[in-house]
Amino acid sequence: MARALTELVLDGLEFARCGRALSGIVSFADLPRLTDVLADDCGHFTVSLEGHRDDEGKSWLDLKISGEPMVYCQRCLAGVSFPLSIESRLQLIPPGGQWPDDDLEDDSCDAISAENALSVLSLVEDEVLLALPIAPRHEQCEPPGAAVNEYGASPFAVLAAFRKH
Repeated sequence: MARALTELVLDGLEFARCGRALSGIVSFADLPRLTDVLADDCGHFTVSLEGHRDDEGKSWLDLKISGEPMVYCQRCLAGVSFPLSIESRLQLIPPGGQWPDDDLEDDSCDAISAENALSVLSLVEDEVLLALPIAPRHEQCEPPGAAVNEYGASPFAVLAAFRKH
């Protein structure tokens, strides 16, 4: 059984220097910023995190996240399952270190500040929020219809009824 990664905090540079790895699950309900955009907070992400250093002495984290959160369809407002498979390569920049300007054009990796207390939950939540679409939608659905009352679907139908009298 996979272990839950709640409340896990690590030293990113030490994690990478020692070539450590961890894996487990993160419940949707443990990610408060994410639950604001979910239609249902039941479920979890499968997460693996590996640290390493390259030949140039740069520290890296390789993060893999997979799961299928239920988000709101922006067309019909019902829940839509959105499968995610995220693979992020993150360069750890030590305090006072040089941020890579030349790598900004390369989308294969991102740079983050190396912290002594890096929260795995926050890292996972940030990556998931960045991966979600701005306006998720079903492939096929209809927008919610206007409320129909005795005068018709339009609120202006009430005014039209007054003109007849």
